[in-house]
Amino acid sequence: MRGGEHAVAGEVYAVDEPTLAALDRLEGHPRFYRSSRFALEGGATVETYLLAPEQVEGLPVIDSGSWRARSKEWRA
Repeated sequence: MRGGEHAVAGEVYAVDEPTLAALDRLEGHPRFYRSSRFALEGGATVETYLLAPEQVEGLPVIDSGSWRARSKEWRA
């Protein structure tokens, strides 16, 4: 969420317009995920997919910020 208090781990890829359009379809943009420009820690700006705050309300925070590591955290 913009203005949130948690960092997230992610990956950045350079893609052309047809690939971006295909990703938008895959990710359900704009019906499910919303595409938004986002500043990285080093200052670079990237396009990212975000969920709306109401879609994540009440869900547990992934403390590490890593979706891939979440299952280990939630079992601890």
